[in-house]
Amino acid sequence: MAENTGKKKKIWWKILLVAAVIAALAAVYYWLRSTGRLGILSSDKDLQEYLQGYIAGFGVWAPAAYFLLQTVQIIISPIPGNVTALIGGALFGFWPAMLISFAATVAGSALAFALAKLFGRPLVVKLVGKDIVNKYVDTFAKKSEFLLATMFLVPFFPDDALCFIAGLTAIRWLPFLLIVIIARPPGLIFSTLVGSGAIDVPVWGWVIIGAAALALIVVSFKYGDAISDRIVARFRKNKGE
Repeated sequence: MAENTGKKKKIWWKILLVAAVIAALAAVYYWLRSTGRLGILSSDKDLQEYLQGYIAGFGVWAPAAYFLLQTVQIIISPIPGNVTALIGGALFGFWPAMLISFAATVAGSALAFALAKLFGRPLVVKLVGKDIVNKYVDTFAKKSEFLLATMFLVPFFPDDALCFIAGLTAIRWLPFLLIVIIARPPGLIFSTLVGSGAIDVPVWGWVIIGAAALALIVVSFKYGDAISDRIVARFRKNKGE
């Protein structure tokens, strides 16, 4: 009896959460439409320039608009996170943009992880695509935390989609949040630096970055378990001493 009551409560929580999300999205849609800001979804202008002007149009609320954009893009993913980080760097400078991006990335990643834990594979497939789920979810079942951290650190992986996929695995909340806090900022830092004009990467620099990324991927797939086990063993040994 108690088990059935618990299941009913869980179902009602899911229904209420879905209703709240739908209501929030509907409210945002009608607000964008009434203020004439809906053009962001169908503009033919260069994406980066358009978004930069769009966010700047919020005036004193521009930082809040940028935070929401960075958070929402993780869930619906129509805009690459590196593009929004470039925009933030250009608009606010390195440190303000970095702090806002970091907070939004943690919030958005946690929301994606929570949605996957609550609603499971059907929702994740709808949001990120069946091919991406099939490509990564079985790998995480074996490599888990070590590989997730590696993929966050390496460019060219779908970081936002990985947050959803991680929610389908046995990875727990605390390890996931620690990985997000430690492993996702390096990419944000790089994009924000470029956007703020602090650095300019030449073609040969991208070649080196790509080669290093490939080497790290090979190492993670081939030796990830051994490295992870050795680190855990060393930690336990030091704790015992």
